[in-house]
Amino acid sequence: MHQPKSIVISILILFVVASLTVSAQVKENPVPRIVEKNSRHALLVDGQPFFMLAGQAHNSSAWPAMLPQVWSAIETMHANTLEVPIYWEQIEAQQGKFNFSLVDTLLFQARKRKVHLVLLWFATWKNGSNHYMPEWMKRDALKYPNIIGRNGKPVDSPSPHTQAAMEADAKAFAAVMGHLKKADPQHTVLMVQVQNEPGSWGSVRDYSADAQKLFEGQVPVELLKPEILKALNKSADAKGTWQEAFGNDADEYFHAWSIARYIGYIAAAGKAVNQLPLYVNAALRDPISNPSASTYESGGPTDNVIPIWKAAAPAIDLLAPDIYLSDSERALKVIELYSRPDNALFVPEIGSGEEYTRYLYAVLANEGIGEMGI
Repeated sequence: MHQPKSIVISILILFVVASLTVSAQVKENPVPRIVEKNSRHALLVDGQPFFMLAGQAHNSSAWPAMLPQVWSAIETMHANTLEVPIYWEQIEAQQGKFNFSLVDTLLFQARKRKVHLVLLWFATWKNGSNHYMPEWMKRDALKYPNIIGRNGKPVDSPSPHTQAAMEADAKAFAAVMGHLKKADPQHTVLMVQVQNEPGSWGSVRDYSADAQKLFEGQVPVELLKPEILKALNKSADAKGTWQEAFGNDADEYFHAWSIARYIGYIAAAGKAVNQLPLYVNAALRDPISNPSASTYESGGPTDNVIPIWKAAAPAIDLLAPDIYLSDSERALKVIELYSRPDNALFVPEIGSGEEYTRYLYAVLANEGIGEMGI
């Protein structure tokens, strides 16, 4: 006899929660946090392990008129968490003036249904582009430029070398995190995703004059530590410029470092006012064939540059794979690669259908802290 899928999943979740033993000093209304013990991770909510069995809203589904359909889907799924975007262009439509009405609506409706939230900060990057930046930034392409491809033409992806854009994003994100601290003392929000699938399509890195000057400079000392070079399969005596130190991987490594430092700066600004867990999600590359960076979204936290992201963005709690690989060998390899002693496994996006549902068991087996359906 086949048990209903929802019952099987519930039993599995109860088993995982019961089997996790985490000793921690818990304050009243503690902030959700990710803990590690003996290379095992857990998300603590109200001091207890919590597995996110959740649904994700589509890109433009957080607007109030769309939310009834979203909540209906969450109730049908019997999910305990909703992953939902919030938009920089809506929150700071006028520079320096913040509107948190969307955030407040989400908090109210989630509490009414006794569902937790994971908020997605659609800001500088959303799937490699900057389409959710405020209009006042889009109108000033000189101050907030996109990257330049190797052929000298602009690419539809923001430059990670623009101080003004980075500081504007950090200010807005810190305002969001500060508002959550005041408006959500019960911690309806469990985690926040900083950007969405950052990186660039169509160019491995930024080839603008400013970027090229940095690329021809010395590799930051943070990346030349023996343990990082070993993790990157590079020589222990690697040094010099990016090209000298990393050879054929130099372009991608430079772009990953640049984007991670940019997002790490934003994350640190948010963490300074609110200690909620933060993560960044990855548009994946093929984890087995080691393809050229020109074939996938370069610069994001793909499996081959996780050590770079860890070094560049310490304020980010975890890096998370978006799994749309239905091939079992590749999907299971991704789960293995992102389940690390220094990285709690969390799958924020996964394809729909039975061919993807089965990977919940692999996430549980690898002691993941949650999986989102779409």
